[in-house]
This record gives sequence, structure tokens and C-alpha cells, in this order.
Amino acid sequence: MGLSKQYDSFYKSALVKESFPEFHLRGWPKNRVEAILHTTGSGNTLLDVGCGNGLLLYQLRNKFKKLVGLEYSAHRLEQAKLNLSENNFVPVLGSAEDMNEIASASVDCLVSADTIEHIPDVYLAATELFRVLRPGGTLVINTPNIAFIKKRALLLIGRFPSTSQPNEGLGSDILFDGGHLHYFTFRSLSLLLERSGFAIENSIGFGKLGRIHHTYPPLLSGGVQLVARKPFKA
Repeated sequence: MGLSKQYDSFYKSALVKESFPEFHLRGWPKNRVEAILHTTGSGNTLLDVGCGNGLLLYQLRNKFKKLVGLEYSAHRLEQAKLNLSENNFVPVLGSAEDMNEIASASVDCLVSADTIEHIPDVYLAATELFRVLRPGGTLVINTPNIAFIKKRALLLIGRFPSTSQPNEGLGSDILFDGGHLHYFTFRSLSLLLERSGFAIENSIGFGKLGRIHHTYPPLLSGGVQLVARKPFKA
């Protein structure tokens, strides 16, 4: 079974329009969606890399005129089309490693929630993210933090610190650890983005205890969140 078919099977459900909750920020962000909303501005075109069922784009629908969703799973993209049928939504089926359907320097803002860890070639993906973003545009990205204190504790007792599935990543018979192929820290994700030309502007720790997770994110935040910008040409 090919990887895209595995994702279709993993997320398989009836295609019925979903009713999304509205995320409202009250204090410091407590989850990955709130963390992205906390740092995302407004503009003309927004691209969500790994848009899934469209939840994140829905939350940002009033901040951008055009919503573009890139998704690897055809089934998930069909779900997003249903959920965003009343919005100016452009669905794109494919991988972040090859976004030829999206013109260079055509996107004002890129968001990506827990997707980079699923992409086989992260170097190529980071290069593509940089290409499609306009000069001065912003990337807001998050991914699980493998250096989180709970993950370190699991390693100390000889357990694999899986970031998606239980039982050391063996919680599903379809995708190991929910399809996670790479594991990041704040520093490693920063280095990956800088290698492609991005300038890191901010890092954010988040979690159920609010700002406490931001006091020392590399250890206390369950997720890595970075805000990066594509510099203007010198």
C-alpha cells in the first residue's frame, strides 16, 4: 500500500460536512491551533501546509481573502472542501516537497500544524516553503517537541518517546507513530528553516498550563512553534 493510500485509510471516515468549534484565545495558547492563531496576522493569501480537514483554515477565514490548503491525503482534502465550501478555498492535492501548482512568491502567510514530521524529504519541503512565500512573508509552524521533559523521562526508563501513537508508536496497524518520520527540537527545526533562507523571529512554548510552558520551551513545551520570515532581497 502506497503512503498516500495509508493516510487515506488512517483517516477514513464518512464525508459529511463537519461543524467546527470557534477557537478563542483566552490568555496564553494551550494547544497547537491556539498557538498558531496567537502569532498569525492577516493578508491576502494564506497557505496551510497539511490542511487536513480544514480546521485551521476555518479559524483564519476572516483574516485572509484567499485560503489555500495543501494536503497529501485525497480523502482528507475532500473533507476540507466540504467543510470550507462557503469560503474562498483552493484545494491542492500533493506534498510539500513539490508544490508546483503554487506560484513562487504568491503566498502572504504560511501555516503548518504538526505536518513537517510527516514529510520524507524535509530539506526539499523547507526549500519549497521558502519559494512560495513572498519576500517579507511569514511562516508559522509547529511540531511535537522530542526534547519535552515527558519524552526525556520515557527515554530514561528505556521507552521510545513516540509523539503520536501510544505503545511506543505501535498504536496503529496502518502508520507507525501516526506517520511521524522525523523528530524535532526547537534548535533542529530552527536550523532546518535557516538552512533554506528563513530568518527566525520568535519561538513559543505552549500547553495546558499556559505561559508556564513558555518559561523554558525546549524542556517544558510539548510542541515546538516557530515564527519565521522570508527576508527581502538585500
